[in-house]
Amino acid sequence: IDTGIFPHFDFLFPKNRIVKFIDLINKSQQPYDDNGHGTFVAGIACGAGILNQSNQGFAPKANIVAIKALGNTGTSDSNVILDAMQWVYENYKQYKISVVCMSFGADIINGNDPLSRGADALWKRGITVVAAAGNSGPERGTIKSPGNNPNIITVGGLDENSMQIADFSSRGPTIFGFKPDLVAPAVDVISCSNEVEPYTTMSGTSVATPIIAGICASLKSKFPEIKNNQIKQYLMNNCKKLTGDRNIEGAGFLKF
Repeated sequence: IDTGIFPHFDFLFPKNRIVKFIDLINKSQQPYDDNGHGTFVAGIACGAGILNQSNQGFAPKANIVAIKALGNTGTSDSNVILDAMQWVYENYKQYKISVVCMSFGADIINGNDPLSRGADALWKRGITVVAAAGNSGPERGTIKSPGNNPNIITVGGLDENSMQIADFSSRGPTIFGFKPDLVAPAVDVISCSNEVEPYTTMSGTSVATPIIAGICASLKSKFPEIKNNQIKQYLMNNCKKLTGDRNIEGAGFLKF
């Protein structure tokens, strides 16, 4: 669920893996991305690395269902995001959707936040939901919705250059307890572009999120019967602590 997806080589070869495109903004039938964020995120999660194997995603054979729920500025209305979640809720069996990547975040309305509730509904359907912590750090209590949901997997940002938590990475706690659940590389990450140049760089917890989403998809492919709570526990059990502060890094940096 993002700004769409550009028909990049890494999604089309050796076969077209964009199995469904839903445009909740402009109602287009053909895949496109007028922002670039969604394409970048999809590339990290499941790009094939056709033009450069070093840019291969973490689930390079995964099929892609892209829902455009964010406009060309990368923003949207919460009702549109909820419509996207509802579509997944109703169609996940038909399209064999096992992982949903949500590289966005909104200010938390209250303990009954609608985006958090929507993500929770998908999780309870058995779908592995991975969401960004947000880029409002280093202050505490800055986790965004739906990343504040206690069940789903919330990803913070690591600066691999310094092996420290990125300053911008949102911190917990939330009203439900510790967050994020873990961190992944989030500074100067390379992935697919929607422009003439095939690859570009980006920073933020929204680029750390698809790393974890791609790994989740790979785990689901290798172990089809694995449950989303088992995936979450497996990931957290394979992290290395950096600071020991769970409100900054969760279980730590995933060793992959």
